[in-house]
Amino acid sequence: MARGSANRVEVKQLTIKKFRIKMRIKMKIPVKLFLLLFFCVFSNAAEIEFVESVPVETVLGSTYTLRTQAVWLDMIKGAERGIDVEAFYIKNKKGEPFENVLNAIKNAASRGVKIRVLAGKLLMSESADSLAQLNGLKNIETRIIDFKKLGGGIQHTKFFIVDGKEVFVGSQNFDWRAIKHIHELGIRIKSVRAAKTFQTVFDADWLMALYGDKKSVKKALSSKQDFKPVTRKNPEIAKVFGKNEEYYLAFGPRKLLPKGLSVEINELLRLIKKAKKSLSAQVMLYSISDYDKTRWNELDKALRKAAKRGVKIRLVFANWAMSPKTEEDIKKLSKQKNILIKISSIPQYSAGFIPYSRVDHCKYVLVDGKTAFISTSNWGKNYFYSSRGAAIIIKGAESAKTVKDIFERSWNSPYVEYVDAAKNYKPVKKN
Repeated sequence: MARGSANRVEVKQLTIKKFRIKMRIKMKIPVKLFLLLFFCVFSNAAEIEFVESVPVETVLGSTYTLRTQAVWLDMIKGAERGIDVEAFYIKNKKGEPFENVLNAIKNAASRGVKIRVLAGKLLMSESADSLAQLNGLKNIETRIIDFKKLGGGIQHTKFFIVDGKEVFVGSQNFDWRAIKHIHELGIRIKSVRAAKTFQTVFDADWLMALYGDKKSVKKALSSKQDFKPVTRKNPEIAKVFGKNEEYYLAFGPRKLLPKGLSVEINELLRLIKKAKKSLSAQVMLYSISDYDKTRWNELDKALRKAAKRGVKIRLVFANWAMSPKTEEDIKKLSKQKNILIKISSIPQYSAGFIPYSRVDHCKYVLVDGKTAFISTSNWGKNYFYSSRGAAIIIKGAESAKTVKDIFERSWNSPYVEYVDAAKNYKPVKKN
C-alpha cells in the first residue's frame, strides 16, 4: 500500500474513533445501542417490510402493509444466485395467484438460480402435485422432512431466503389460499445477518431431511457459525418506514436448534412477563390440551399473571380454535379480569365453499404499544416444544403502529364477537 493511502486510512480510523467518543459523551447512550446505531449509519442498513394477506370480499387489510403475492414475486424475480424455501406444505391451484409464484420459481431456475425446497411430511398429500412440477427441473432440488420422527412435532415454519441477503417469514403457507382467502401476516427482512441466521436453520433441516433419523440431529446442528446470528443478545438495527428500529429473531424447538439462537417460546413468555400496560394478540389456535393429551399451562399462567398485575389484554382467536378440546379453556380465560377475547369468523367465499380457508391465520402480539412479535406458531405446547417455528421481535414506533393498525381493524371488524361462556360452539367445517 502506498504511503499516502496508508495515511488516509489512518486518518479515517482516527476520525471514526473521535466520532464514536464524541457521540457517546454527547448522547450518553449504552455501548451496545451506540454500536448498533453507529454501524447503521456507516453501513447499508437492514430493512423490514410488513406483508399481509387479505381475504377477498372482506374489509380487512392495513394501509401500512404490502400484499403477499407482490412481495413474493418481487423477491423471487430478483433472485440471482439461490432461493431456499422451507414450507409446511405447497399447494397450487391452476388459475389462482400462487400459480404465478410457482412459475416465477421455475423461471428463476431456468436462468441459473439454484433452488432448494424443503417441505414437511405431514401434508404430503397437499404438496405432492406442486412438488411433482418442480422435481426433475434443472437447478431445483426438493426434500421432505419428517419432523414427527425427529422431534415429535411438525415442520410448521414458513420462510424462504433469497441470495443470502433477504428473507421472508410469516404465517403464510406456500398455498394459493394463503394469498387470496386467508388472513395472514409476514415480514420481509432485507439483511445479510438475518438471511444467514435463517440459513443455519434451513441447512440443519436440509441435512436432517437427507438422513431422516435422530442420529443425524447432532451432526446437523453441530456446524460452526462464521457470523453473529441475530438474537436477543445480539440484535440488529433495521429501517422500518425510514426509521431505525431494533429487531431480533427466535426459533423453535430448542432441542432441534443450532447453537446460539434465541428460543421462540422463551421470548414470547419474556414479553408477556415484561408487559406493563397492554397486550394485544391475534392467533389462529389456542390450546392447553396438547396432542399427546397432556395439559400445558405455561402460556395460560403467564397471561393470567399479566392480567392480575393490571395489564389490559385483548385476544382474537379464529373460530377454528373453538373445538370440544379447547373451548372450555378459552371460556375460562375470558372470565379473568382484564382479559377480553373475541372469536373471528371470516365469511365464506361467494363463489362457494373452499376447504381449509376463510380463516384468521395470523400469529402476532403487540406489547405496551412498543414491541411487536410476529410468528409462525400457534399457541400450543407442540408448536413451541416439538415443531419447527420462527419469530421476529421488533422494538419501535413504526412497527408498533403497523401491528396496532392490523389488530384494531380485526378487533373492530364485523367478523368478530366476544366469547360467550354460555354458548356451545359447533366445530367449524374445514373440508
